[in-house]
Amino acid sequence: MTKKNYSLVTIFASLANIALAQNPIPNAGFNNWNTQTYEVPNQWMMIGITSKDISKTLGNVAGFRLSNDITSKTVSFAMNVGSKYPDPLTGGFSISGTPTSIKINYNSEKLGNDTAMVIVGFTKGTDPIPMVLQEFYLLPDGSGAGENSITVPLTYSHPTAGLAADSGFVYISTSLRRLAPNSNGSISIYDISFPGGQTSSNGNLNIESWGNLLVRKPNQWLTSLDAYEEKVGKMNGLQEYILSSTDARSGFAALLKQRTINTATGTEIIPSWMVTHDTNLSVADMVTPSFAVNQRYNSIRGYWKGALTGGDRATVMVNFFHADTLVGSGMFSQDSKTTVPGNYMLFAENIVWDSRFTLTPTKATVGVFLTDSTFQNASNPSSQIYLEDLWLDQYFAGTKHIAQPKKSTVNCYPNPTKGTATITAEDNIERVVVFNTAGQLVFTESLTGKSREINLNFSQFAQQKQAGLMVYFVRIETQSGMSTATVVVEP
Repeated sequence: MTKKNYSLVTIFASLANIALAQNPIPNAGFNNWNTQTYEVPNQWMMIGITSKDISKTLGNVAGFRLSNDITSKTVSFAMNVGSKYPDPLTGGFSISGTPTSIKINYNSEKLGNDTAMVIVGFTKGTDPIPMVLQEFYLLPDGSGAGENSITVPLTYSHPTAGLAADSGFVYISTSLRRLAPNSNGSISIYDISFPGGQTSSNGNLNIESWGNLLVRKPNQWLTSLDAYEEKVGKMNGLQEYILSSTDARSGFAALLKQRTINTATGTEIIPSWMVTHDTNLSVADMVTPSFAVNQRYNSIRGYWKGALTGGDRATVMVNFFHADTLVGSGMFSQDSKTTVPGNYMLFAENIVWDSRFTLTPTKATVGVFLTDSTFQNASNPSSQIYLEDLWLDQYFAGTKHIAQPKKSTVNCYPNPTKGTATITAEDNIERVVVFNTAGQLVFTESLTGKSREINLNFSQFAQQKQAGLMVYFVRIETQSGMSTATVVVEP
């Protein structure tokens, strides 16, 4: 073998080793995206596992099916919200008079061990006291029972007699246990009417008018818009914003920017974030183990560019778990006081491991956030961040603050600590910001005096005592810039 060929083999082998050391983060290049269309009845808000049901044989042919799922602890809901969403007590749909009974056509033969709950109410104007506010239940039928109907008398309850309601709402839940169902099951609702002759012109109570929602999101990531959709439900007219951007190093990049959602009561602005998630679960956060790993990594890296204004902050965080115990963590974070690259540039940040943990982690979770300076609210409209090609690496990003504190701008001692640590900087400290591994702001303080040192009791930041690793990221801001130190708190 010639020397030239040997060099090529060595390069290929090195590239292969790097590839093995990288890419455990699912869809970390952001080239794979889902496009889904949700079909939902107009004027209804649907939360959980919902679908269209056309198995009805009598009368109108369409209805909706609400399903439970034990594994993900999902209980599904439907609510007729009309033009008054999200305030149901001022009415979801118009009604001509106060109904004395309600009739629901349904099929509950697949409801299993759960009982569906229905709440119905009728109001007048903006009066917070309803004419009628009543709760009743739909029990599971035997197999093969097919379609069924129930007519429930309604009791007038307003202290002033004889008022006529002008609006109403209907709320349906698949289980009385709202936090988790008793079993996997479902119920179909076909139409709702009032035997007394009252009508609703805009309630879609016969479930025959349907709309579509187009949702586009990166595979294997949960985004802030997913969470918003889970919060408010799949409702006709609510639009999903596309996060993908072709302004990428290759393929697609994830574009994070402020999201504006229009509701019947105005505009709501939400932060932009993405978190990897177990596809078997309907939720995701930084303290929920997500994707599998089979080795220890020393840094998290990626490519980013964009713009930050008004103190806004971009953050990429990784947490490692052994079973469900947090054993390692790392965070890259930068705000508008430091210039964001205009072209794609590599970032890298070290991972801090629990010194007591010597095994190999089993799972990890990665989160990306674009927020204001407090890490809690939406960014400015002009702030936006492009992100692509995240990976975990076995090489260190640079000198670790804990291992070589004398070479860093910020020093922390003792570190690890049992609770209290002293933070020192080379310049006078203007502001201190502390985050936990869930990405939550747990402490912030602006210093008016001239001091290069501050003492922090990290044990006060823990919401509950835990046996595993506790890591906090301390951002120190001075006149000359900012630096981040990682503090490990031992139990």
